[in-house]
Amino acid sequence: MAGSMCAEEEGQVPEIRKISPAERAVYRGETYAAAERVPADVQLYRDGVPWKLVPVADLDEWYIIRTWGTFLEHEFEVVDERDGRYSLFMTAGDGQWAARVWAEPEAYPEVEFQRPEMMMFVALAPKDMVTDLREERTDYPTAEETDDR
Repeated sequence: MAGSMCAEEEGQVPEIRKISPAERAVYRGETYAAAERVPADVQLYRDGVPWKLVPVADLDEWYIIRTWGTFLEHEFEVVDERDGRYSLFMTAGDGQWAARVWAEPEAYPEVEFQRPEMMMFVALAPKDMVTDLREERTDYPTAEETDDR
């Protein structure tokens, strides 16, 4: 189509790198991307492809990593990166502050603000507006830890 501005029509779909949350499992000493499939099993991935379904009891470790950053002096989860920008989610925290900022998007024209639900605030912001990036690891119990209780 002549004059089209749609990236998908032009064959230029932006690359999106998922950042958070990132679920991981250590199985026989190797770390894999992972996702729980049923209450007692975890799907392990190699190169983004499902590899093996493993019982939780057979895992050395199983955890999730969330990445957080500061945007406009408030904490947001950094969900992905695309075109030099971060997708940021806030589902807890100062909802009144966020509602005010999201109501006046013209104050930050370089940011795309979205509000998919009443208390969910999403921003697509230039990476240089996000500071203090940090990862937070939360371990899930494995069979060995559950047996100790």
